[in-house]
This record gives sequence, C-alpha cells and structure tokens, in this order.
Amino acid sequence: MQSMPFIERTQEVERRYEESRPVDGGAPLPSVRTVAFERVSFSYNEGRPVLSDITFEVSGGEVIGIVGPSGAGKSSLVQLLLQLRVPDEGRYLVNGVPVEQFSRDDWHRQVSYVPQEPRLLHASVADNIRFFRDIADEDVERAALLARIHDDVVSWPQGYDTLIGPRADAVSGGQQQRICLARALAARPEVLVLDEPTSALDPHSEALIGESLTALKHELTLFIIAHRMSTLDMCDRVMVIVGGRLVAFDTKALLQRDNPYYRNASQLAAGSAESRAPSAADVGTS
Repeated sequence: MQSMPFIERTQEVERRYEESRPVDGGAPLPSVRTVAFERVSFSYNEGRPVLSDITFEVSGGEVIGIVGPSGAGKSSLVQLLLQLRVPDEGRYLVNGVPVEQFSRDDWHRQVSYVPQEPRLLHASVADNIRFFRDIADEDVERAALLARIHDDVVSWPQGYDTLIGPRADAVSGGQQQRICLARALAARPEVLVLDEPTSALDPHSEALIGESLTALKHELTLFIIAHRMSTLDMCDRVMVIVGGRLVAFDTKALLQRDNPYYRNASQLAAGSAESRAPSAADVGTS
C-alpha cells in the first residue's frame, strides 16, 4: 500500500512517454540534400511562442551559423532541427519531404549533435566514441583523427583503451570536447549540429576544433550555434534569431552591412571603441 502512489506515478509517466513516442515514418533516408523550415512556430506553453514563423532552406554541404541574444530561441531551434520537439505550426522538410515520414533509425544515423558541455562515460576512449553503437575500430580512429584527438590518445600509455569519464583520470576540457566531436562523427553523419563548440575552451583547443570543422566543410551540413563571433569565420551563411524570429539569413558580408544586431555584435567582438550594445530598435531590424 505504501508503494502504490509511486507505482501509479511510474505508470502515469510511462503512459505519457508512450503517447509522445515519435512516429516512425519508415521511409529510407539515404542522404540529406536539403533541410527546410516552412513557417515553423513553437511554444512550450500555450500562447507564449518561443519561435514564430521561421522559414529557411539549407543545401547539403553548407555551413550555417546561428546567432542571437540569450533567450532568442536558438536552443529551441536546434531541438526542432534534431526532432527532439515537434513544431506547433508549419512544416519541417528534408529533401522536400516532411521529416516525420523518414525512418527514425536512418535519421539518427544521418544527424549528430555536439552539446556545449561535453559528457563522457566511465569507459575507454574507444567506447566513449562508439557510444553503444556497433562501430569498427578503424571508424573510431578515423573519427578521432577528424576531431584532432587521435595524437593525444595514442600518446597515453593505454591509448584507445584508456579509461576516462567520471571516477577516472581526468582529461582536459578541450580533450573532452574533441572526444565528443569524434563520437558525433564516428557514424559518418550527413548533418552535424554543434552548440557553441568552443565557448569554454583554451585557445589551443579552440584552434584544434576550428581545424576539425574547417576540414569537414562541404563534406557534411553543419549548423553551429555561436556565441563567439570568431566561430562564424568558416560559415557560408548566418541566421540571426531575435525574439523568436529569423530576422536575417545571409552571408557575413551582407549581414555586416545590413543587419544592426550582427554588425554591433561583430564590433563588440573586435573590441571596437565605437561599439555599443544593440538597442531594441536594432534587434528588430533585418
């Protein structure tokens, strides 16, 4: 009798999870040629949208930066891109087809994510990169080479068998982030989403991550949330998200000329004496 409330609570959570289980469309997804939002809106609470009327199209192989002030909706946009949440309105299209029509297994193979804060398992380097997937040793090493972590790993006495993660010998923040980047690349995805991959790194690690991403340019589609403007150097185009709306989406040169938020953020990053924080009028101007 004492356990019954906890059993009922567990059953209720299980029911909610079952009801919200994503639909598996089953259609194969051999490649990702285009990614598009058509008038997408989303809210966590009814009547309080965090994203409104988002429309864009990205071609395979493009490198896309995503910038905007804190609370603008960048993280929500990423959650929608990853299919962790479903739009309240509008359509999410991949190759011109509603994304929910594709096989979830294919989707998870084609799309990878690197969070801002790296998370490691209490396991070997190789198992951290595999992350419970059947990935061959050569693919683990290939991913580590791409992520610029291979040379570090082979310098350790146990190499790829080195135990890392909680309750193990510490690796630096930069090494953790590069191991997580290798994890994301191990299954050879076609879309990679990164949440500010260099925000907490030392200059050496930041440079190595930058080298990795530059080497991947045009090999896969990259979406990069950026807080440091230097992260945008490799981007083909940049989205400016302000107040839950896509106020501009263009090349860096055109944004520097035409978009006040981007221009002022660039000046602040450069330490310009004339720079100032964007005003409310500025951030609403595209």
